[in-house]
Amino acid sequence: MYGLQIFYRILILLMLVWGTVYLTIQPAYSVHLYLIALYLFVTFFELRGNPFNRGVYHLLILLLLANAGMQFFLIEEPNILSGFVSLFFAFFAWQSVQRLRRG
Repeated sequence: MYGLQIFYRILILLMLVWGTVYLTIQPAYSVHLYLIALYLFVTFFELRGNPFNRGVYHLLILLLLANAGMQFFLIEEPNILSGFVSLFFAFFAWQSVQRLRRG
């Protein structure tokens, strides 16, 4: 379990650094990377046994869905892969909300 937590920490830092590098070049992609880092951060605390309340998950789902819509439709060069990644992570966050509701 500690190996997975270290892996999550490395991924979170990588997404934050990568998002900062792309901030001036591709702002939409940078926002996508920051949202992925946020999802990994929330999931990291869920794996540690300290999940956030459901409102944080609902906000994360809303942000990921908005990001997917932005990646698909609103930017000049649509990034389909980033849009699908956001949709998948929104679905996984919704599953976490369902799991928290039951348990």
